[in-house]
Amino acid sequence: MPTLTLSPITRFGLVLLRDLPEDTLGTLPADLEGPLESLQSHQSLSPGNAELLKDAIDALYGIRVYNDVPLEEFVSDVLESLEQSEQLASSAVEMMRGRLKKILDIPALRVAAKAALLHQEHERTFCTARILTDIRAVYDNGAKVPPSGAIITHTLKISYHESEGGDIHDIFVAMGSNDLRELQDVLNRAKDKATSLRGVLETSKLRFIDPQL
Repeated sequence: MPTLTLSPITRFGLVLLRDLPEDTLGTLPADLEGPLESLQSHQSLSPGNAELLKDAIDALYGIRVYNDVPLEEFVSDVLESLEQSEQLASSAVEMMRGRLKKILDIPALRVAAKAALLHQEHERTFCTARILTDIRAVYDNGAKVPPSGAIITHTLKISYHESEGGDIHDIFVAMGSNDLRELQDVLNRAKDKATSLRGVLETSKLRFIDPQL
């Protein structure tokens, strides 16, 4: 794996991990595996720092899964990156190695990271959407006289990521009142299908993972 470059936010989260008292680490894997509220109740972390630590750990899982790196090698890469950024003294390397090996080998988080990667493996992925609504005048007797009527138009703006590089692009689609109703029906059907399929998963005992929760 090439030299690992960690974002400043990820490095800060790992500094929080580095500075946790040893006697508070026992519940950390279970807290990380649960909802954010579990980690925020950790006695050594403020709610804000708990979220930063969680984001850092999730980022590391994502990097490791994407590059398919063995745990020992990946932990060494993380340690090297922290040392190079002067956020880990050589005397603390082995202590930090033990902590990283413990929190980067949680099966539930590993599966969740793989699910998130699978969710992104499309040519385009949704980013945001807006509907722009306007009034347009209808002129029957030329532009110099008041309009004879007006229409309401809707423009659906969808922003999406390209798979390669993650660049954001936009498309614009004109819509009318019937189109809005049809779009709403399509979304409602999709939600109903998801609910139905979740019931199938529960029956099969197969774990349901939502990468966006």
